[in-house]
Amino acid sequence: MTIPFLSRFSSYAPLVLRVGLAILVLWFGAEQLTNASGWIAWVPEWTSAIGLSPEQVVYANGTFEVVAGILLLFGFFTPIVAFLLFLHMCLITIEIGINPTGVRDFGITVALLVLALL
Repeated sequence: MTIPFLSRFSSYAPLVLRVGLAILVLWFGAEQLTNASGWIAWVPEWTSAIGLSPEQVVYANGTFEVVAGILLLFGFFTPIVAFLLFLHMCLITIEIGINPTGVRDFGITVALLVLALL
């Protein structure tokens, strides 16, 4: 069933999805770059095996998310960036597990896959 009023705007759905996800990813990335100490608790222990400190992992992740968010916001390489973010979020979702945060991240992961497939 469609809602007649909203169906007139359905052509904007990919744009709304892309910009919304871009803002979300940019916010998380910027937050990590400006408040790395608040994110260290989320860094999985296995990252120490690659020789990076938790702070370095947070800064690298934040940088990736800011760059990816900017690319999404301006629509550059959207399918590729969305797919890379999808893979990134798959890892995060698996690491976090089944809890309220993990369920939220699962929703973001699926939305990124949808954007990559558009």
